[in-house]
Amino acid sequence: MRGSLLLCLVLWGSFAIAQNPERCGTDRLLQNILKNDSAATQRLEQNWQQIGNYIHSQAARDNRNTVVTIPVVFHVIHSGQALGMGFNIADTQIISQIAVLNECYRKRNADTALIPGWFKDRSADIEIEFCLAHTDPQGNPTSGITRDFYPNTANFDVNVKPFTQWDPTNYLNIWTTILTGNILGYATPPNMGPANQDGVVLDYRHVGCAPANPFHSSDTLGRTCVHEVGHWLGLFHTFQDSCAGMTPQDCDLGGDRVCDTPPEAEATYGSSPSFSQNTCLESPVDEYDMWMNFMDYVDDKWLLMFTNGQKEVMRAVLNTSRLSIQSSLGCTNTATAFTYTGKVVDASTNQALENAKVLFDGPQDFEVTTDVNGNFTVSNLYEGYYDIYAGKWGYMENFYAGHQWLHSGAAPITIPIHGHHYYDDFNLNYNWSVSGSAGGGFWTRDVPIGTFFQSAAANPSQDVPDDFGLKCFVTGNAGGAADADDVDNGSVTLISPVFDLSGYTDPYVRLYRWFFAGAFGGNSPDDVMTIKLNNGTSTAIVETLTASENQWTQKVFHVSDFVPATANMRLIVEVSDLSSGNPNIVEAGIDKFEALEAVTLDIPEYTAFKNLSVFPNPSTGIVNIGWDASDKDPHTLTVRNILGEEVLRAEGSGNRVQLDFSRQVFGIYFISVSNSHSEKVVKFLLAR
Repeated sequence: MRGSLLLCLVLWGSFAIAQNPERCGTDRLLQNILKNDSAATQRLEQNWQQIGNYIHSQAARDNRNTVVTIPVVFHVIHSGQALGMGFNIADTQIISQIAVLNECYRKRNADTALIPGWFKDRSADIEIEFCLAHTDPQGNPTSGITRDFYPNTANFDVNVKPFTQWDPTNYLNIWTTILTGNILGYATPPNMGPANQDGVVLDYRHVGCAPANPFHSSDTLGRTCVHEVGHWLGLFHTFQDSCAGMTPQDCDLGGDRVCDTPPEAEATYGSSPSFSQNTCLESPVDEYDMWMNFMDYVDDKWLLMFTNGQKEVMRAVLNTSRLSIQSSLGCTNTATAFTYTGKVVDASTNQALENAKVLFDGPQDFEVTTDVNGNFTVSNLYEGYYDIYAGKWGYMENFYAGHQWLHSGAAPITIPIHGHHYYDDFNLNYNWSVSGSAGGGFWTRDVPIGTFFQSAAANPSQDVPDDFGLKCFVTGNAGGAADADDVDNGSVTLISPVFDLSGYTDPYVRLYRWFFAGAFGGNSPDDVMTIKLNNGTSTAIVETLTASENQWTQKVFHVSDFVPATANMRLIVEVSDLSSGNPNIVEAGIDKFEALEAVTLDIPEYTAFKNLSVFPNPSTGIVNIGWDASDKDPHTLTVRNILGEEVLRAEGSGNRVQLDFSRQVFGIYFISVSNSHSEKVVKFLLAR
């Protein structure tokens, strides 16, 4: 991230405000601050210098994959209406808004399925969560909602905010009131206004979503607040300053100062924008507009995503100008630490599993291992929302619960996991071994930091999108310039734990891999990625790459085509920079490794449910499910929601099923069809 005070003065001296309808008042607020405060421009530039310095710091790398929880207080400003009427909105409406914030900032909004394919890899889990404060500034219990009578809300920032605000260094203050014109909300950017005015303001009709929001329409899904909190965390509009920042050299200097959000000439509005809309001509790669970004103006139903670059900015703000809120006692830190227990069992036999891994991903992260009786204990757990995963080497990982509230009275859990299937997406730590002779770029299990070389992706910016967690194995992960931590002058080797295939009938190995070999200084790439299988006595090369394939690509290897399957199998991945006198950019990645039976592979010759399809998809109600019947075995059809909860199960023997989802909650569902030796799963979106 580079900065220039002169450029900042030029851009913000002619600050662009969206033409009618102006849905967000943040640009106008910031323009007034810059106009009336002689030091504001300098502070703005200092903010961006801090953001850039943090993004490239060791602290940023250390804090990746750490969820930050922000305590929120809602100040309901009314003029005497009864609770739940008019301006005096109900608690349930506010609670629904907190749910929408958590959904969108954790990339759990079901409609991410609608993100166009060319932007899917950029959509990010921001790893920020929000709670209604349960401790006020004096340390007393609170609902996180205050209500204040103000019959006159003129000059709201001066006459209302300072007298109702809680300490802005420890709470995100959100006020609800009536806003005039087309404005739905506005926010104070970090460090850019009087401290006693810091926070977000929302029109009461655009808080939360149906059914809790009685003022709802097709354009009221609670995403105005998502947008405004983005401003509070340092983001600009994606259409900021029109087509500024259109090259790799200046994309972090102009426009929204985020390089993975394409410039946009002006805000996009409405309920049916064109996916092929392109209002700016970037170089060297021209892209469509990203109007489905939360920081644009389309209707709520089309606001779908934040990007990895926006995540970096928001996380940087939370570790610089808004660092104090991470020490707030408003959410989890006032709760008494407690001990939480549970058990992991084999899903087929219900037998306890020793040495299974259980991960609690939340306000703090805990990974524990089960004892000989399959039991696990997490000490010093604090109240909060957690994602819970369990797995064991030789078993399929189970995403047991998402965003589950855990507290001192929470009941113990038993987590079943399925065996006869080696699976590792590196969300859990199974201790792969790493070695090498290179001068840099050693394999590391981490959340990848994207790097670019001559506009091409060198290091991946995220792991395989459809697995658990955010981690993968990559060769070096320092970020910054592409040559800062790539493989240099030697080889780096990654070796799996031993996996036993002696009891498998026809085993396959399946994985995703990434390889980038970029010519540096006019040199010809002479680098190589080699994938091998070892069975304890012999080693066979299963794939060799010398040309870049710098995207996540799935590969499937039939084990017996290379070596006999034994009880002592290992996967070996070696990446080499072959010539010290011919420096180039060399990066690689491995993710979502599996060793499994052929019948469980999603390839036509090994599944009994060929061409499984769901139509229409998305749908608002009736869904047809069909497949090519390749045998007469009875099948089981199971439908689960995004949390893994079973919502429907049916038995049958035909190859056509019709289901009625009209009474189900909208979102993503997974439809599984299985019989005694095969299973196939397809994803389905139930739309509003």
